[in-house]
Amino acid sequence: MSILAAPLLSLVAVGVHYEALVLGSAFVSRVAGPARVGVALGVVIALAAHMVEVLIYAVAWLALIHAGTVELNVPAPSPVDAVYFSGSVYTSLGFGDIVPVRGGQILAVSEAVTGLVLIAWTASFTFFEMRSHWEIHRDG
Repeated sequence: MSILAAPLLSLVAVGVHYEALVLGSAFVSRVAGPARVGVALGVVIALAAHMVEVLIYAVAWLALIHAGTVELNVPAPSPVDAVYFSGSVYTSLGFGDIVPVRGGQILAVSEAVTGLVLIAWTASFTFFEMRSHWEIHRDG
């Protein structure tokens, strides 16, 4: 079950991130004021997207645990445990005190790779936004 969830969750996370960056970019371009404000808002929107993606994975982890297809080394992980675990995996910090012990290894790898790609995408987006603001500032 987690093998099927892995690509589906990656697609959902990519879709969420894409929409957040597109909508965030459109919103930031309409914000009046110093370029710093626009860049800062863009970063906040991207960070919020990452948190939503971590939450999506956390809900999936809990659902798979509840269904009995995945087991972590924590007997009955709380929602906070799931968010902590998901955030650790998504950011590729690695396993700490919570680890998958049955059925979740492929999902963990998929979440880590997806997180790496989306974090790199955010870095690229931030660079693009900053560069466009710098060019406006330099040319204006």
